[in-house]
Amino acid sequence: MENEEHYEFGKGEGGKMVEGIHVKKRDLWLVAGGALGALAALGLGKLTGKARPAAVSAVREGYAFKEWLAGKAEKIKEDMEDIVAEGVHQYQKDLAATAETVKREKDILGKIEKVVEEKLSKMKPEQGEV
Repeated sequence: MENEEHYEFGKGEGGKMVEGIHVKKRDLWLVAGGALGALAALGLGKLTGKARPAAVSAVREGYAFKEWLAGKAEKIKEDMEDIVAEGVHQYQKDLAATAETVKREKDILGKIEKVVEEKLSKMKPEQGEV
């Protein structure tokens, strides 16, 4: 009995050391998970022959859907780029037209100003004579 090994894991009631093997909840989950993993591996090996065609078909359909979706996304992207480019072009065209209109209005106002000044200058000498 002197060579017996005792494992002390912690203090129990009253502060006394408790001896023995203690299994924690986490350890039980690890064991259960390992057992389920082993059973799944064994079962998967048997089902592989039967489920393989269905799995291949599912992957094929998933890949076809991904390709279809990527094509649609690319088309939408191109359409949006075209819309943005057309909008920018129209904005620049309108801006150029506005600048041209402002220039013409400025020229017309300059001509009107000259005509008015000429008429005013003609009216001043006439007023001085009266």
